[in-house]
Amino acid sequence: MNRRIMGLAAAGATGSLIVILYLTLVSHQPVFWFSVVLLGVLMVICETLGEEMSSGGRSTYGIIALFGAIAALNTPSAMIVALFGAFHLRLLQRREEPWKLIFNCALYAMCTWAAAAIYHALGGISRAFTLSDSLRSLAPLLAAAAVFWALNSLAMAAALRWLKNVEPREFVMRDALKLLPNQVIYALVGLGIGIIYAQNAFTVVLDPNGKWVLDPIGNPIILGSTAGSLRGLFAVLSMTALLGVAWYFSGKNIELLEAYDRSVEVLVTHLERREPYLDGHAVRVAGYAALIARHLRLPFYEVNRLRHAALMHDLGRPAIPRDILLQPGALSDEEFEKVKVHPLEGGSRLEEVEYLADMAEAVRHHHEYYDGGGYIDHLSGDTIPLSARIIAVADAYDAMLHRRPWREAKGQAQALAELRENGGRQFDPEIVEHFVAALEVEGKRREEQPEWRAEGAEAPEARPVRETPRPARGRARRREELLQARREARERLEREALRQLSEEPAQPEPVDYSGEDAGGEPPGEGGPSGEGGGTL
Repeated sequence: MNRRIMGLAAAGATGSLIVILYLTLVSHQPVFWFSVVLLGVLMVICETLGEEMSSGGRSTYGIIALFGAIAALNTPSAMIVALFGAFHLRLLQRREEPWKLIFNCALYAMCTWAAAAIYHALGGISRAFTLSDSLRSLAPLLAAAAVFWALNSLAMAAALRWLKNVEPREFVMRDALKLLPNQVIYALVGLGIGIIYAQNAFTVVLDPNGKWVLDPIGNPIILGSTAGSLRGLFAVLSMTALLGVAWYFSGKNIELLEAYDRSVEVLVTHLERREPYLDGHAVRVAGYAALIARHLRLPFYEVNRLRHAALMHDLGRPAIPRDILLQPGALSDEEFEKVKVHPLEGGSRLEEVEYLADMAEAVRHHHEYYDGGGYIDHLSGDTIPLSARIIAVADAYDAMLHRRPWREAKGQAQALAELRENGGRQFDPEIVEHFVAALEVEGKRREEQPEWRAEGAEAPEARPVRETPRPARGRARRREELLQARREARERLEREALRQLSEEPAQPEPVDYSGEDAGGEPPGEGGPSGEGGGTL
């Protein structure tokens, strides 16, 4: 263990003990030991349900128990509950270092002290609640949660800097800042648990007129009992069980959505195998479309919906006769009319499925031109759905960046120049500019990543990358490893097939008319020339 960590842990532990002794011996605040043990057990359970963070450390639900203790008990009792935060049910399995446990104890206790001080200084109530007291405690609780997060994040940033050489700014931006909304929500849940526990565990002494009996310093006299504490624990466990059920089904819903995303990707990847050089085209187009949508500040639901539509924008390509797809030269007018059917076919198929129907218009119209010269319905300007205009830009850009049988791939600068050149004719110029700006922001973000600077290499071309899912556990991890091995084997076979196709010039190669070069003549009116060509 790093000496500075040991020193920080020792100082924090000593400070915590001094504060607890001062509050109990000098300020005469009692410790509600039975309630402390009950909420301490809840604290251990909450700490067990933690997850590893990318920069180091763990994100847990302990703040729920801590703020429950702040609301239900008092400051010294809440600080002792915080000391339970160093322990979890997998402690023996993980074999944590003693100094790490001390550091966690001290960090939680000192952060709880600061949060409780802010909570009570701003008028937050503990142990005795009326409806008005509960509402009055909301603002102090939010301020206390922010203080708890700030102190905890700063201490963790310092510890990770000393232990793993993680830059504090990187930790705060990558992990800590993302946890702030969650911790505020957990604090609110903790307040609810604290109120429920206090209402059952403690009784306020009332005079014959029904008013609170106050002690000499003006605080209400509150009595508690073992039976009341057990009743409070039962009420809290009932609430926790309901939250657990909600959390479980929320997780299942997330898994279902992720499985849906993966299923769509597998489907479109399978369709792309008819034309090997399209490998990954739909996934990349979906990434670019989502990048544009986020830069346009569209709602999360719209971004997700657009991404799904972009994944399936070429769903109708199997409707194109295979001999046309394999034709290396220019298409006749009759052949091109058959090619133009595919967005109509894809949109029609999506309309048949209720939960996919809202994506149909994006697929149907993603080959419309901004000046009205596209197909299927010859829409123009803002009459083209926004989703279709976004997909059109993303589709053309990806097509230009990748090799086709009749030309080599174009560079990013050339591709962007062609998009701008055709803005107002083929593409919505505003969408093009948003895309260019989004790529610049993405490129700067990648250049600022420490790993690129450390290697002394330039950042790779800015392009959307699918986020890596959290590591699976046990059987799920083994299944994921097996699927990954199968995907890699399939990709090797596809690359080999593509290589063989490129080495046999006499054999007709499939032609990708989808999203082809921004300017020039469409297929059937001159075909792909390397200088222009329309989009399909």
